Amino acid sequence: MPDPNAVPRWDCAAAVRAVSWADRSGQAVPVAVALLRGLPGVVEAVVGAPVDGAAVVIPLRTGDALSVCCDGEPDPRLAPLVDTVAATLDASRADGGAVDFRDAVLSQSPSFIALFAPDGGLRWGNMTHWPDGTVVRYDETNTSAISGMVHPDDQRTLLSLMSSLHEREPGGHDRHTARVRLPEDRWMVMDIDIFDRYDDPLIGGLIAYGRDVTDLHETESTLRLIATQLKILVDSLEVGVLLQDADRVLLIANTAATALLDLRKPPAELAGLSWEDIHRLRGLPPAYYTELDDLARRCMADGVPVRGAMVGLGPHKVVELDFVPVRVGKLRLGALWVMRDVTEQVELQAALVRRNEELSRLAALKTEFIATVSHELRTPLTTLTSLTPMLADGAGDRVLGQAVQRNVNRLATLVETLLFLAGLESHSRSLVITHTRMETLVLEQIAILASHAAARSVVVAHRPPPTVTVLTGDRDLLARMIHHVVAAAIGSSPPSTTVRVTSHVDAERWSLDVTDENPLPVAASRMFTTMPDGGSGAEGDPLIGSGLGLTLARAIAERHGGGITFTRSAAGGTTIRIELPLVGLAAEATPI
Repeated sequence: MPDPNAVPRWDCAAAVRAVSWADRSGQAVPVAVALLRGLPGVVEAVVGAPVDGAAVVIPLRTGDALSVCCDGEPDPRLAPLVDTVAATLDASRADGGAVDFRDAVLSQSPSFIALFAPDGGLRWGNMTHWPDGTVVRYDETNTSAISGMVHPDDQRTLLSLMSSLHEREPGGHDRHTARVRLPEDRWMVMDIDIFDRYDDPLIGGLIAYGRDVTDLHETESTLRLIATQLKILVDSLEVGVLLQDADRVLLIANTAATALLDLRKPPAELAGLSWEDIHRLRGLPPAYYTELDDLARRCMADGVPVRGAMVGLGPHKVVELDFVPVRVGKLRLGALWVMRDVTEQVELQAALVRRNEELSRLAALKTEFIATVSHELRTPLTTLTSLTPMLADGAGDRVLGQAVQRNVNRLATLVETLLFLAGLESHSRSLVITHTRMETLVLEQIAILASHAAARSVVVAHRPPPTVTVLTGDRDLLARMIHHVVAAAIGSSPPSTTVRVTSHVDAERWSLDVTDENPLPVAASRMFTTMPDGGSGAEGDPLIGSGLGLTLARAIAERHGGGITFTRSAAGGTTIRIELPLVGLAAEATPI
């Protein structure tokens, strides 16, 4: 819209041009009133009902009047100029207001529209101010307008497009994105569409449409940044990632995926290729991909997520795949594939299975061996047990008979212990689950072994804990476990020494330390199979000092979720520690 203050005063022709140009943007009346108000001696100019006392009143075709009030005697040039302006207003409204209505609507558009004449001058626009707030001047050229509001880095390209479009493509169209100045030295991003309409008899110029796309540009920049970061992240993953659209066109592939599938192109060159194109880039024999292709067809047909599917890629590679359909509501947008090379894990798992099978076989052989040996020993021992009482009653052979009977009884006890141990390890003995006070159990076993300790001149010193611990388990087995551990310490102790028994409890486990003064005689791992120093009991418990008793104690502890360890004590002796979890077997009564 032209600036009324820039129109030469009292120039009727200039006033006609100004009002006519303003009419193209629906601003004819405001420009006419502003132009008249700017004249010397004029105090008011109004379009509407005639004003009483006005110096000049010109009726308009719309029924209104153009009234001009002056301060004093009006200038003789005023009446002709007012009449000229009124005639121009009548001419601008000859279409019944259609142009005014159209221009008023266009002036509210969020996009700017500018029409440039062939000489580059601005002929019409739907705005009164440029985006930076400066007033639109209809006598300025596109060069001055662009230089004033477009960012310097974008000016040359935009001017080149506007000046060469008619020559390059008469009647054609170009688009350019440029930064446009806003008030306070801010910038917005604008998409500018340029249409060549020089040869149009009604338009006869170059039309420029501008739209503010700042938010869109910032969003696109953010999305590009996120996409770049995501691409870097995906490409750095050790798992293979493939993303395809609903038409099975590949959108994303990372380096790990191309390596797993042995594709003969880098990931950047795979985007946009169809699934059939990807097939032709695979480097392994076609038969190697049979399982993978079958799984892919099923997944795409069913459209349901698949997790951890194992497929072989030939005889020497195993791949684990996840398939995730990508949907928005019921609309399927594509699918995501995640692949992991699990060849090494599968091989390790298979080796572990083989190892476990071998260990199970060896354990079964060991258990079978113990049961067999015990059975073979039991038959002759039964006979000896029945004959030795007769030998013990004979004259002159009484001492010999008693010795034979004592040793036979010991062998019988060892055999029964072997059978009991075999029952534990073969899971053929059931547990009787009860709640047991462990401190009471310790005191009972110390009392039972008191005579054996006295016979060896060994003192058993017990330090009870401040609290009582109740565990859940088989009371008889737990008692037998404590018995064999304390008995082993008594049997390995030299005369005139002390065995110290101490129990502890923390947040997770109950423990019992049995410490003697005899240095650890052998490696801890061999304590379960060797006879500690001190020999076996001459009288009473035949397992005192025997490694078999410790083996049995360990089996009982492990069955209750605990274990037994050997360490060298601070005083140089040996500490046997039993550890059992505070959370016991509960109501479990399954065979062990």
